[in-house]
Amino acid sequence: MAIRLVVFDLDGTLIDSVRAHAEGWAFAVKSLGLADVDAGEVADLIGLPGDVIVGRIAGEEGLRYYASIRRLKDKHFLSQVVNGGVRPFPDAIPCLSYLKGRGYLLGLASSTPNYMLIPVLERLGLLDFFDYTVGGDEVLRGKPDPDIFVRVAEKARVGLREVAVVGDTEYDTVPARSVGMLSVLVARGRRVRARGLVADVVVSSLADLRFLL
Repeated sequence: MAIRLVVFDLDGTLIDSVRAHAEGWAFAVKSLGLADVDAGEVADLIGLPGDVIVGRIAGEEGLRYYASIRRLKDKHFLSQVVNGGVRPFPDAIPCLSYLKGRGYLLGLASSTPNYMLIPVLERLGLLDFFDYTVGGDEVLRGKPDPDIFVRVAEKARVGLREVAVVGDTEYDTVPARSVGMLSVLVARGRRVRARGLVADVVVSSLADLRFLL
């Protein structure tokens, strides 16, 4: 069955933001005296829902203060976006333009809640590329469950096997693959395990999608 809808993850896939998110979470829990973690320890968790990240780095005590942590983290991250510390990867807009020109429907699925997601996409000049967006607050179960990708397919009214999901971590590719979607892992210079274990296809950059779609 032909691919009709291409769904992208945002952080680490389209925008260079993983470090900024990690620094935001580390700053927030430290500011509240809940944990002292290095941003490098948090980076591998980016892509998971916020409450999962807080639970991992600050435990049950941290979860009691999740709303306060989230506010501090969001403020820190948005300041990075406004100040130019978060930008699209150089291959992002050319890739989206190419796929749009080829007639694909484009979707975006991010663990970031919509109150943050939409302003960030607007600020970075990406929102108008997408026919459908789904934020983390639109599903009951976030990544690594596949619900967020299924929700985009439902909005687009396409079958699951007509969807390709493009992401930079196993939090994207493994759940997409589990429901029959074509899963594409963007490695960006990182070493990854054998493709069959994490994704259907591994590419080095978004530019490589031209050879696939």
